[in-house]
Amino acid sequence: MDKKEVLYRMMLIREMEHKIESLFSQGLLRGTTHCCIGQEAVPVALSYLLNIDHDYLCSGHRAHGLSMMMTMKPETLLGEIMGKPYGMAKGLGGSQHVYYKNYFTNGITGGMATVATGIAFALKQDKTDAISVVDFGDGAMNEGYVLEAFNLAAEMKLPVLYILENNGYAMSTPVETANPFVVFEDRVKGFALPYTRVEASDFDNLYEVLSKAVKAVRETREPQFVEVLTHRFCGHSKSDKRAYIPKERDDYWHEHDCIKSVAKQLTEAEVKEIEASVAAEIERVYQYCTTH
Repeated sequence: MDKKEVLYRMMLIREMEHKIESLFSQGLLRGTTHCCIGQEAVPVALSYLLNIDHDYLCSGHRAHGLSMMMTMKPETLLGEIMGKPYGMAKGLGGSQHVYYKNYFTNGITGGMATVATGIAFALKQDKTDAISVVDFGDGAMNEGYVLEAFNLAAEMKLPVLYILENNGYAMSTPVETANPFVVFEDRVKGFALPYTRVEASDFDNLYEVLSKAVKAVRETREPQFVEVLTHRFCGHSKSDKRAYIPKERDDYWHEHDCIKSVAKQLTEAEVKEIEASVAAEIERVYQYCTTH
């Protein structure tokens, strides 16, 4: 895996998210949006592990990173948010409701867990090696239909990978105030789902964990569950000022930023080259979307 390309993809997500936030603050975009600044690791890892022409991927409201990684054409995301006909859903879905080949999102908390489980049931009947993957946040872990999906997948032995990106907050509610624990190992194992936990700060380790999980689902045709401990450096949505997040938590994750884990493997000159390339691409996308 080319680490320069990995860093480019991670920085592209982050800088596009900063651009989207800036456009909203200037009143140039309307509606709402949910950025994934700080949570770039999982989308980039999945861009290497899945074939979206063959496998299926579902996600929720915080899915800009996945959207960019599945199309590798950022203008289809920004264009969608701007209501352009070349957007991922022809400008009709906005930030949360997009699709591309076998990739689908919606804005319901954990809502795509049931859809991905149903897709896995269909794949089980088709007897292919394609798998279904769904990505959701910690707030989804208290939704009944999500837990029902886990139970069904375990009981029917379906080829689905559940990825929980636990950023510590369901909107502004700390995970520890809504659950009897901070991580969800016991709850997941209660459904007899194979469970792995990993921190997103080390991209190489995250990639290895997700790679093993994808391989296990593909070969055994049975479910896997990976909990990724991560953090968002932005608010839940564009109007969220993040006053509820302690400085100490932000400081920890700035020090353990997933982008830093990749950048430190490159030279300073290589990182600067990538930063310049990303800035040029963001400007290109912005100019395209404002003139077409």
